[in-house]
Amino acid sequence: MTRTIGVMAMEHIAVGLVEEHQLVGAKRVFPDAQSEYDSLAEMPAEQITQGIAAQVQAACEGGEVAAIGVGFPGIISANVVEDSPNLQQMKGQRLGEQLQSLLADKGISAPVFVINDADAIAAGIAATRGHLGTFVRVWALGSGVGFGRYPLAEGVWENGHSVVTLDPKESFCRCGGTGHLEGIMGRRAMRLRFLDLEPEEVF
Repeated sequence: MTRTIGVMAMEHIAVGLVEEHQLVGAKRVFPDAQSEYDSLAEMPAEQITQGIAAQVQAACEGGEVAAIGVGFPGIISANVVEDSPNLQQMKGQRLGEQLQSLLADKGISAPVFVINDADAIAAGIAATRGHLGTFVRVWALGSGVGFGRYPLAEGVWENGHSVVTLDPKESFCRCGGTGHLEGIMGRRAMRLRFLDLEPEEVF
């Protein structure tokens, strides 16, 4: 039976052991699930990478794994985080290479594959629902807004940063852009927009 490790980085980092396309046992969350929803945004890049490696090691439970898959927000190319609007400190990080090195020091030699988080969600849906032979598309709503597809295709799919309005007041997107879909529908943007309003002002 093939054992792999799945990692998803969104508001927090979730890590779990996967067998036959299904999560086995409890998932591990870093930082603690009770911490601030955007705590990763304030965390240094090195600490994020080390945190992922530590949780992967714990999830392996001392056994062999065939591969480690990492879903990470932003534009990912060849295991490198080319850009990450919601985790800007990770821009340019060679995440796959860094994790491979850290894990090798812990005695884990499995290959590491890093893809966009929304693409990872699409692949997960395809695998767990028996749709590996079909085309799957998803919109992922969280701190940001992502568009994922399976099978994976090269390209930039950061559709949350599509401009949907020219209103200069729509400036809630973490990337600093104006009028982005993510700046209207993303969780962080909605918190910023409505946090100081009374209910009657919202509704």
